[in-house]
Amino acid sequence: METKELIQEAALDLFSRKGFDSSSVRDIAAQIGIKDSSLYFHFKSKQAILDSLMDRFIHISRQMMEGLDEGINSITAMDDEHFYAVTEQYIQSYFMDTFICRILMILNHERSHNDQLREQYVYWCIEKPLDFQTAVMKRLQDIGYLKKENPRHLALEYYSPVFLFFNQYMNHVCTEKDTEQFKQAVMTAADSFLQTYRKEN
Repeated sequence: METKELIQEAALDLFSRKGFDSSSVRDIAAQIGIKDSSLYFHFKSKQAILDSLMDRFIHISRQMMEGLDEGINSITAMDDEHFYAVTEQYIQSYFMDTFICRILMILNHERSHNDQLREQYVYWCIEKPLDFQTAVMKRLQDIGYLKKENPRHLALEYYSPVFLFFNQYMNHVCTEKDTEQFKQAVMTAADSFLQTYRKEN
C-alpha cells in the first residue's frame, strides 16, 4: 500500500473512532510511523485528507446507486426468497462494507457541528435511500408482489428498521457479533414487512 493510501486508512480509522476534531495530523502520522512533514507531502491539511475520503465515498456510493437504479426496471418477477436475498445483498454491499460503514460513522459523529457533512449525512443516509426504496416499492407493486399502498410509506416501513439497526449495532467500532446481530435484525424486520405488505394471491 502506498504512503498516501496508508495515510487515508489511518485517518479513516481515527476519524471514525475519535472524531475529526479529536484526531490530529500527528496522530495520523504516528499511526503509520511517519513524520508530520512526510504527511504534508501528500496532503496539505487534515481537512484535505477528509475531503479525499469523502470524494471516494461519494464516487463509490454514486456508482452503486446508479447500478441499483438501472436494475429497478429490470425486475419482472419477485418471490420471498429473492426478496430476502436482495435485502441481504443490499445491507452487505453498503452498510456492512468496512469503508462505507466507517464513513457513515464519521458523518454521524460530525453532523452536529459541520454543515457540509450534515448535508452529506442527510442525503446518503436518509434522502437517497428513501428515494431508491420508493422506486423499488413502486416497481414491486406494478408487478403485483406488494399491496397497492403509498410507495413512499412502504419505503419508510422497509428502510426505517435498516437505519435504526445500523445505528444500534454498526455505528461504532463494531465486532463480528455486532454485524451478525445487525443482519439478523434487518432480516427479521424484512420478514415482518412482507407479512404486512405482500399482496395475497
